[in-house]
Formats: sequence, structure tokens, C-alpha cells
Amino acid sequence: MKKYFIFFILIYLFSSLYVSAAETTSTGFIPGQIWYSKDAIVEGDTVNIYTAVWNNASSSLSAKVEFYDQNVILGTRDVIVAPQELKEVSVSWKVTAGDHVISAKIISPSITVSGKKQTITVNNTLTETSRKFIPVVIKTINGDPATGSDIIKNQIDKATSGIEGILPDSVSSPITKNLDVVSAFREETYASISKMKDETKKTIEALSAKEKAETPSTTKTNTNTKPTTTVKTSTDDAMKKPIAYVKLFFLSILSFIFGSKLVFYALCIFIVFLIIRWIYNRLRNR
Repeated sequence: MKKYFIFFILIYLFSSLYVSAAETTSTGFIPGQIWYSKDAIVEGDTVNIYTAVWNNASSSLSAKVEFYDQNVILGTRDVIVAPQELKEVSVSWKVTAGDHVISAKIISPSITVSGKKQTITVNNTLTETSRKFIPVVIKTINGDPATGSDIIKNQIDKATSGIEGILPDSVSSPITKNLDVVSAFREETYASISKMKDETKKTIEALSAKEKAETPSTTKTNTNTKPTTTVKTSTDDAMKKPIAYVKLFFLSILSFIFGSKLVFYALCIFIVFLIIRWIYNRLRNR
């Protein structure tokens, strides 16, 4: 944020060398500038909205700066800008979800001449608008931002509650138990796959270490025979490592599926859909 402020100062100091108009013509906001104390803004943040006022006059400029979100005033700041000075002005903003149109406006500008205030006309009294869309942040019961898995689990819980409210106990109880069984199956399978994946990684590391240790040995029987090289690595060991890599690849895929609730339940729904469609097509074609 400071680098923008310094950049604007340099522009105005340079351009003022070539301006020969009246004092009020270039006094006011720097062209079209609204910026924020942080780049990534999310719902619930408290950020500062910044702009800057340039005084090209030979006397001090006094004014009020109002910050707007569309037609809602976010805050008003009194500002006094010395001659040939660029002054930063800011207001605090509690970010809410939705569409926002941020702008600022100079009102009641005046200069002090011989100790008396005189109202002046300033050309650049409005900034350009800064448009932002802030999405809604879904939170858990604890107030933390919800992950994709949390959202899926919440929807499943809602569906389960709806089933329990609509269907009789004789039907809803088995469905609820089946959902619990599926969840337990996923967690147990994920733990088993993770264990197998760790063991496979250790196997690959052991085979790699064995390959490094087993260097070819050269033997010589007499002066008239050529040296012969004996490689100690067996064919079985040479085949074990590629097989272990293939095994690790498939275990990693299964670990990703069973480790993510979002992926697991989406895949289950897709498989159920395919089965129902297959049954429907078979019945229709009879």
C-alpha cells in the first residue's frame, strides 16, 4: 500500500512542473484511486479503504472526505493538506458478503488566506468506483470456515434428519444405521490403505538402499584370463521395485478417494446412479 502512495507522489510532483492552469484545477483526489490495506478480502475482515488528496494550491486545503459503499456512508474524515502535499486518507470497513461499490467524495473544500477560510471549487471531488464481490463464508458451529468435507457432512446430516422426520422409525432407523456403517467402512478402509502405503514406501526405500550397497565385484583368476564381473543383484529383487511402485500408485489413488469425504460420497452417488440407470435400461428393454 505504501508503494502506491509513493508512486502517486512522484507522478504529481513531476506533472506539477508542467501545469500552468489555476490553482484549483489539479487540486483534489488523485485520478481514480481507491485501494485497500490487503489484497485478498473475505467476509468478516476489517480492512482500511484508502485514497489520497493532492493540494496544488499555495495555501492549506481543508475539507471533509466521505467514503461510500454505493449510497451508504462508511465514514467521514476531516483532512488538512499543506500546499504542494499529497495526503493519505482512510476509513475502516467491516467487510460483508455481497456486491460492493466503493468510492470517496470531497465536500466543503476551503483554503486559509490571511487567517480566513475561503470556500473554493475543486475539480477532482469524486474518485472512480472500486467494485468488489465478496462471497459468503460458510462457517462451522465453532465459527471456523467450513471445508468442502464439512459442507458434504452437513448436507448428509440434513438429509438424514429429513428422512427420520418423514419416514417411520421402522424405515428410517435402518437407513441411518446404514449411513453410519458406510462412514465407518470408509474410515477403516482409509486407515488400512494408509498403513499399506507406508509399508510399500518402506519396501521401496529398502530396495533402493540394497541396490546401492550391492556394487558389482570384479575377480581375476590368473594372468591369462580376462577379469569377470559378478553382479549380486538377483532377478527377483530387480522385479520387486517396479511392482512396488505400481502398488504405491494404486494405493495413493485409493487413499485419496477414501481419505476425502467429498470425493468418496460423490463417487458413491455416481456409482449408485449408474446402477439405477443400468437396472432401468434393462427393465425398459424387456
